[in-house]
Amino acid sequence: MPDIPLLLYHIYGYAIPIVLLATLYGFRWKVGMWGNFLTLGAVLFSFLIAAGWWEDVAELLAGQASSLLFVADCVAFWTLFIITLLILDTATRFMSTIKVKYAEQVENIGNGTVLFVLFLALYGTYLFAEEIGPVGEHANVTVSGDTVPIQVLRMFSDGNLSGFTQVNQFDDRGTFRENHLLRRKAIMDKVKGGGSIQYEGNDIPKRRR
Repeated sequence: MPDIPLLLYHIYGYAIPIVLLATLYGFRWKVGMWGNFLTLGAVLFSFLIAAGWWEDVAELLAGQASSLLFVADCVAFWTLFIITLLILDTATRFMSTIKVKYAEQVENIGNGTVLFVLFLALYGTYLFAEEIGPVGEHANVTVSGDTVPIQVLRMFSDGNLSGFTQVNQFDDRGTFRENHLLRRKAIMDKVKGGGSIQYEGNDIPKRRR
């Protein structure tokens, strides 16, 4: 299988964050600092909910349809994230019907800052979803250090946002990236070999917890 052309690699690596950042500033600047701050909260909570429950949904999907085995994680995560975001965003619109305005200088600086943090939250969500995505990986790729979203999830799940009766820390063994890299390499091996990815018996990949 030929390597991805360098141009496409740069488009993939740089165009997505640039387009996301431009879209946020272009379409959400008039929303104002208060509205964007509420959206930021909805995005962060949606990410936490999706990260906390996607494995259970993915396991259910993989058990019901074997063809979804290697894409179930990605489908479950984005489904939970989008549904939760729509619910929270709609709820905040109804709860905060008055558009709060600040002094012009405070509004401009604050709005720009909140939009940038919103960009970081959305791009971080995208990077996390890439870890569990259905795209294959070459055999010579090695695991690098944990990304910021993984570090944040591990910190939150071991602190105030952990369970009431027991602590179920995210990636407590530090194998999250390694396990999903092995899964993506298995996908690439199947594609190179021309075989199909089949689900057999209880071969659902062991969950990280």
